[in-house]
Amino acid sequence: MNTFVAMLENLETLKTEKQQLEDQGMVLFDCWIAESKPGGTARTKKAHYQLRSRQPLFAGKKSKYLKVDEVGEYQAAIARGKAIRQLEKQIAALQRRVERIEAIALEA
Repeated sequence: MNTFVAMLENLETLKTEKQQLEDQGMVLFDCWIAESKPGGTARTKKAHYQLRSRQPLFAGKKSKYLKVDEVGEYQAAIARGKAIRQLEKQIAALQRRVERIEAIALEA
């Protein structure tokens, strides 16, 4: 029974971690930042940054140009999205284990 209580406590801590990550700011899922350097006869060789997504998120478009000072903010949002996705998987697995244990306890 002690392990069951520990699993429930672990489930609650994972949920609070997820909530804390969501409260930190913007969260982006399935996005990445693409860097491209201009070719041809461009005046400067500065990199251009684009935020890209698999689904249209940015006013119906799948990409959005970023300013250089916005890149760090969006990288943090992408990292939060990845961390939240991982926490959701852990929460789902733990909930399935808890439900199985409760079902076995009800049968006994």
